[in-house]
Amino acid sequence: MTAASIHQLLPAAHVGDATGDAARHLAAALEQAGHPAPLWALTIDRPLRGLVHRFRAPHRARDGDVTLLHFALPSPLTDAFVAAPGHRVLVYHNLTPPELLAPYCPEVARLTAAGRRELARLAESGRVELAIGVSEYNAADLRRAGFSRVAALPLPMDLARFDAPGDAALDALLRRAPRIFLTVGRVAPNKRLEDLLRVAAYYLRHVDPAAWFVIVGGSRGLEGYADALARLHRRLGLDERVRFTGKVAHAELVSWYRHASVYLCTSEHEGFCAPLLEAMACGVPVLARAAAAVPETLADAGVLFDDADPAALGEMLHLLATDEALRARLRDRARARVAAFAPARVTGRWLETIEELLGR
Repeated sequence: MTAASIHQLLPAAHVGDATGDAARHLAAALEQAGHPAPLWALTIDRPLRGLVHRFRAPHRARDGDVTLLHFALPSPLTDAFVAAPGHRVLVYHNLTPPELLAPYCPEVARLTAAGRRELARLAESGRVELAIGVSEYNAADLRRAGFSRVAALPLPMDLARFDAPGDAALDALLRRAPRIFLTVGRVAPNKRLEDLLRVAAYYLRHVDPAAWFVIVGGSRGLEGYADALARLHRRLGLDERVRFTGKVAHAELVSWYRHASVYLCTSEHEGFCAPLLEAMACGVPVLARAAAAVPETLADAGVLFDDADPAALGEMLHLLATDEALRARLRDRARARVAAFAPARVTGRWLETIEELLGR
């Protein structure tokens, strides 16, 4: 008897995207367990075109198959998912609240508002057998949206890829660099990077004028916010010590993590926040805002803050960068936290959930 295929639908398959990386990692585990696990996307980055198929309606699932829709924005995949034969599972990566986006990126705010309405329609359709949030925070959002059967399963992450070599040229530069404070992710309004810039201004003036603050991530489609940050950068009198790298290759990202003194997360809204685990896997102490899913992902393996006072955060950053006993304690906790997201453990939970669905 042919094993059920487990189809995953992605609006886009981008290199370095946490959702796409998790989907590919899950597909590999499903294939190993004997389930054909094709990936389908509307747009596919060139390096991924051999791994991900271009989606064309109607969806090719059969009775008895499982279709997982990774939902983070509205797309034509939603209608195809609702009409798909077999079992239907929604995987929810959360939607940034429109009010956080509207002041800088009104068109993106309209898109996430439409996503909220589409999520409600999915709940009302009765066609979703199981809705999975990639955190308990997301699962609570699904229940509020009206889904009756909800589970929380963390993102399957291949953190071993951060054991790979870094970028040789960047490593050579960073070995001579001063103290580095790092954040990674899209340059988006929910990240509250204006708070990071104010912390940087305090730190460089009052603590260590030689330090670097580095923001790694792209701003495509969010140029309004990037422009606002550039204006604030100038008003605060900042210079190349506070730099935006744009999107970087994986080897460069590895180098930035390895040479960072502290990872600083000022984000106000995260459905999971994969970079926290990436930083911990690379041995970087984490200082993060206690918002949305961040406390759940970080647990006791880092330092959380509520008040983004630049002076308080600047002094805490310095403590985390210089207190070796504190750094050692956080590294020990981080190793334990990363172990809780071990690939075999996480993909095992996903496989168990999917096979339970097939058994019913």
